[in-house]
Amino acid sequence: MWNVTVYDDLLLRRDEERHLLLDVAAGDRAAFRRLHDRFRPLVEHWVRNHVVDRWQSEEVVQDVLLELWRLADRYDPRHPPVSWIRTIAQRRAIDRVRKAEADRQRDARVGARYADAVDHASVERAEGVLERESLRRAVAALPPRQREAVVLRHLAELSGPELAERLGVPVGTAKTRARDGVQALRRSLGRSGVVDR
Repeated sequence: MWNVTVYDDLLLRRDEERHLLLDVAAGDRAAFRRLHDRFRPLVEHWVRNHVVDRWQSEEVVQDVLLELWRLADRYDPRHPPVSWIRTIAQRRAIDRVRKAEADRQRDARVGARYADAVDHASVERAEGVLERESLRRAVAALPPRQREAVVLRHLAELSGPELAERLGVPVGTAKTRARDGVQALRRSLGRSGVVDR
């Protein structure tokens, strides 16, 4: 038989969470800290059910918590906060999985098209390619953020998380800068005649 005390405790907890979320909607930072402490472990659990990569998972958790702060005024107090927060967490996680898959497919298509344009299999080979004047000019022409990301990612061979830490940006942003820089290089080298396609 259902324990009445447990049920009462659950109702009381849900009511506290409801008021906490309404306080967050009113801009109460202390309430947000309490909401953060209470729900972060659950958000991490929900996100990790979808996003396997630890770094991406952490990014999604941060996005969800930020979204709770920004969208708290949209919360409908007729529903339990835990349901509303779980919906946000799961949507964000699924969006990240879809985006990661789309990125992988795009990178595979681009990589297959330009597989022999630049070989970054080792630092020595990458440095040998950089000795080409046309590539040096193309790297120099990149926007500073992309240039730094490309050099650190492909010549210094930093991992995505290491690159993000070095640049002081989220992992996704760091990877995007490096990928966009490489694509810009490929386009530039293609125009200059280095890439025969």
